[in-house]
Amino acid sequence: MMKLKNTLKHCLGILTVSMFSSCSYLDVVPDGVATLEMAFNNKTNGEKYLATCYSYIPLLGAQAVNPGIGSGSETWFYTMSGSGFGNTTTFGIANGLQNTNNPLCNFWDGDQGGVNMFQALRDCNIFIDNLSDLSRVPDITPEERARWIAEGKALKAYFHYYLFQYYGPIPLIRKNLPISASEEEVRVKRERVDDVVNYIVELLDEAVPDLPLSIQKESSELGRFTQPAALGLKAKVLILAASPLFNGNSSYANFRDSDGQPFFNQTFQLKKWQDAAQACKVAIESALLAGHKLYEFNKEEAMELPEAFSYTMNVRGAVTERFNKELIWGVGASHSADLQQISMPRLENWHPVREDVVKACLAPTLDTAELFYTNHGVPINEDKEWVETGRYANRYDTEKATDADQYFLKSGYTTAKLHFKREARFYGSLGFDGSSWFGNGRKSVNNMFYIQAKRGDLSGQRSPNLYSITGYFAKKLVNYKSEVPESGSVVFERYPFPIIRLADLYLLYAEALIESTEGENDIADEVYNCIDLIRERSGLKGVKESWSKYSINPEKVLTKSGMRDILRQERGIELALEGNRYFDVRRWKIGETEYNKVIRGWNIKEDNADDYYLITPIYQMKYSSKDYLWPIKKNNILINSNLVQNPGW
Repeated sequence: MMKLKNTLKHCLGILTVSMFSSCSYLDVVPDGVATLEMAFNNKTNGEKYLATCYSYIPLLGAQAVNPGIGSGSETWFYTMSGSGFGNTTTFGIANGLQNTNNPLCNFWDGDQGGVNMFQALRDCNIFIDNLSDLSRVPDITPEERARWIAEGKALKAYFHYYLFQYYGPIPLIRKNLPISASEEEVRVKRERVDDVVNYIVELLDEAVPDLPLSIQKESSELGRFTQPAALGLKAKVLILAASPLFNGNSSYANFRDSDGQPFFNQTFQLKKWQDAAQACKVAIESALLAGHKLYEFNKEEAMELPEAFSYTMNVRGAVTERFNKELIWGVGASHSADLQQISMPRLENWHPVREDVVKACLAPTLDTAELFYTNHGVPINEDKEWVETGRYANRYDTEKATDADQYFLKSGYTTAKLHFKREARFYGSLGFDGSSWFGNGRKSVNNMFYIQAKRGDLSGQRSPNLYSITGYFAKKLVNYKSEVPESGSVVFERYPFPIIRLADLYLLYAEALIESTEGENDIADEVYNCIDLIRERSGLKGVKESWSKYSINPEKVLTKSGMRDILRQERGIELALEGNRYFDVRRWKIGETEYNKVIRGWNIKEDNADDYYLITPIYQMKYSSKDYLWPIKKNNILINSNLVQNPGW
């Protein structure tokens, strides 16, 4: 029994201090301060402990630890474990290998690619408790103390939210357990969904007033919480709580705690969407007040980019330009080099020799390519021109590019009809056989690289290792300034991976307004305004104009169900490859539809257009109701009888 008690206290106790890594942006490296007394005896050590709290934020730019990148159907890999590349964690989940014995990406216990979020919460509590004691860290100002405590609370909110995304009802770590805690106190329980959400929101509401509107010391503090970041997180929490997975989900009617109480409220509440809409509005207002704005590519003097091409750089730069004004909160700049390595195709003759750098194996799927709009700003299966001329029905047939396509496709090159007449975000997000690639040392549209991805080509499969299994490449994730030279140092322009950017908030606001509408035909003007702002920076007309002119379904924009479909596709397009779609699919409760499909790509093993452009099945995904909530490790259930396993596991 004593062993049991000690095991549980290992997860939730306050006896040890973990100070082993630093936050990416704070440039403060914890140095193994031995005692709590020393950790909070001055400003320098106190800031190191704050850095420790930030260090638990998962490195989202690393595909093996970000389920959003590797666990859904947006991208695929040629292998889980091979020479030069491996991803048995997130990609293992995509392959149906999640389990209870040793869960993949285990954020509950901190193994198999996961960060121990309960340890993170423990350290946040230690930090908050010590900073709340005015005798500790005596050499900081009252304003600094208030800010640091607010950051600790915001981090507590984030770590709870992170657990909530995966596991649903979770134990709330309001305070650390004392050493004198009884065995029953140590046996923590999962709490109701509504209570979890309310506590996270409470923490953020407490934190916001003492956080800065913006970062002033950019050289040392970028990446720390601001008011817009905390309010943006609050908006995302309330959106998640209002979504079908958590709002009136009757599938979990029998999912109850050890006392027989239901974890999920079974009644749909429209007010949750209304509250989410208000939170989004406040977050956007705060972001704009702080100087955040939708990103627009800043052309260098030497560049003369056509307007249509500049639109492609807008979507690319919104993610990869370091600390641009659209980024509200991001992390993990140190891992963006690895992400670029697996996203970049081989473009130069010497790139195959540098396979340690140019791995080219993060492969967007054919479904991802088909998600993007036509150049008219409507879905490919709704565009009147595509449907009436037979382009949609014959989209997998081939066509030869002309000089009119030169900015996006290699003139004279044969590629799929699917790749013609598409919107700017398609060309800015994806690389493929015959497409242009701006960057890697070339900054003129008259001297760009063009991808050749058939078997034996530079960007195609040349060996059993390191290639795109679908024939597509994640261009959006590669900064155009990144360069792999023939010799010498590789230059990767590192960038923080976005957790919250302004476009995301605009789309969340639009979604919340749509869902909070009681009637089928009462769509607020603000819905269209939010979506149109994002479409405009990509060179598209507004939603109403595009559908009325070009869609075979022009009435779609006038109904709640129609705008719901449009909004979801807009999110899939605008936020493609950023790790959002996996979580959107889950919270919308459409996983059984989206994740039971066949993963498809081109026939990459062929070296000629006729054979290459044949649709090739790669993998049959399997997804069931149990996959919406991840499993808790079986051993935890055995140790703590108050813990209830998630349904189906």
